Formats: sequence, C-alpha cells, structure tokens
Amino acid sequence: MLKRNFIFQLFALVILATGFTAITKADVRFVSGRSALKIPFKLYNNHIYLQVGVNNSKPFWFLLDTGAPNIINDGNAKTLNLKLTPAGQTSGVGENSADVSLAENVSFTLPGTVYKERKVAVVSLESVEECANEIAVDLQGKIALRKQPLKGDEHQPIDGVLGDAFFKNLVVEIDYAAQFINLYEPKTYRYPGAGKVIPLELTDNHIYVRAPLKASKQSSVNGRFMIDSGSMLALILNRPFIEKNNLLPPKEQTTAFDVCGIGGYSKTQIGAIENLQLEKLNLGSLVTVFSQATNGVLTRTDFDGVIGNAILRLYKVVFDYSRKQMILESTSKK
Repeated sequence: MLKRNFIFQLFALVILATGFTAITKADVRFVSGRSALKIPFKLYNNHIYLQVGVNNSKPFWFLLDTGAPNIINDGNAKTLNLKLTPAGQTSGVGENSADVSLAENVSFTLPGTVYKERKVAVVSLESVEECANEIAVDLQGKIALRKQPLKGDEHQPIDGVLGDAFFKNLVVEIDYAAQFINLYEPKTYRYPGAGKVIPLELTDNHIYVRAPLKASKQSSVNGRFMIDSGSMLALILNRPFIEKNNLLPPKEQTTAFDVCGIGGYSKTQIGAIENLQLEKLNLGSLVTVFSQATNGVLTRTDFDGVIGNAILRLYKVVFDYSRKQMILESTSKK
C-alpha cells in the first residue's frame, strides 16, 4: 500500500458565514499593567502551541496563527457545553469545504491576561491534528513522513487556534529562540529595538507583504505574500502566480507532495527558489511549495503565496497590526 505524502497547513481559513469576517474590539485584561510577559510556548514542527484556558477551563493546546481566525475544535466546544450556532462553511488550504459554527462570548486565559471575544469559530480540527502528527519538518521547512504517527504522550493535540482577532487586539512579540511570547496593549506600545520594520497590508483579516522573488534562471518578480505563523513551511506559491511567471522548476528538481489542512488535500510540488527579499533582508535559497491546486485558497490571485514559520523563526518577530507593521529582529550572535 502506497503511503500518501502530505504537508500540514491550517492557513488562510476563509469564513463564509455572514457577519463573522468583521473583527470586533475584544475585551483584553492584563493581571498587571499593560502587558503580559514571557508566556511560554512549545515550538513543535515549526508550530507555536500555547496553553490556553477557555471559559475558566483547564488549559488546552492552541496554535498561534496569523493566517486563521480564532477557532475552537468542535469536540472541545461540546465538552465545554458551548452554545453553538450553525454559520455555513469554511475553506482552507484544501480543495473542499468544512462546516463551521459560532460560539459567543468566549474567554481565553493565558498567563497574565484574559482575552474575551464576542464570536469564535468552531470547526472540526481532528483531521488537521491527525495530519500534523504524521509528518516531521526541519528548521528549513523540509518535510518527511514519519514511519509511524505520533501516539500517546508524543501526540500533539490541536484544541484550537488564536488567530487574526487575537493579533488585531494586541501587539504580539514572538521570541522563537527563547520560546515565549509577550503581549502588549497597542495604544501604549513602543518598540525599543533595532529590528527591520516591514510594512504590512491588512486585507480581509489577513496580513500581507510585498516582496521580490527570484527563481533559478529567472528575472526577479514582485509578489504579494501572506504572512502565516500557522504554516510550518518557509514559502508556498499559489498556482496562478507560478504559471504567470513560469516559476515551476523542472520535474527532476521537484518532489510531489499533498498539502493537508482544513478543506482536505491539495496537490503540490516541492522544490526551491533562489532568493526572497523582505525590505533589505535577502533570505537566499528557500525550500518552496509550488501549488498545483485546481480549487481552494492556493488558486487565488489576490495574493501570490505564503511566508511561514521556517522563515519567521529565524528572527524575534513583533506583529503590530495597529501600526500595520511587522518587525524582524535578528537573534544571531555576533
């Protein structure tokens, strides 16, 4: 029996339910002052997992994901006896759709802060969790299929997601090397460091950057890329962008993989590009996923690809939606 090659992706969840796409002002309360500092996380498979209480519950494992809304896994929502309202369907990286419900007036508790949201998406994450525990990814975003899926204590649950609304209501600083985040009140936040400021475009609750990309033996082309801390990879390119600019490497230089996420599976080829430049930062050769999708978000033309955690983790990153900027601070020792 042939094993299926796949990559886990949760990014770019698009809620189709009327009235949910607009992010409202959340209620954020800090235990002390206007920040919550050194909140620990687990960095596993290039994903950030936080321990989060829901409505004063025991802690659950939540992904920190700029490419998705706030989500509670439907199984956990039922365990917590949340009142659910059907709200249509959602699409993600896969080529199909999934049912979505809404839970109202939900509180999320992290060390040093309580964050309350008026509406939260409830989606089944079981297949996504299963997918994530069957692969391994290295620091550069290279993918390998595990001989056996992780089980028992090694199995990593995905109970929910802290996503775009969380980021829009707070300044979020991620220290990948030390494995903690800092949360700040946006109004009073002032960045004290010397990192590179990258302008952000905010559209439909997602964040994007403009950047030139160079493939082998090709001239540089400019692209619009989603920044997605929920992606374990370095770079994904959408199929229309690939075809328009003839970016797909020769067949002998790529490997076929299936991307797995909300909405099922989507076909891709894994290869590399020569360079991606963020402002004055040249990122060099990157493991790249070239989408071959016929449906789903990877066929969209309003953005050209996705920059993920295999790049972001090279820096200390500050997401400041209020000022429409991302700050990348080098962590390399001189």
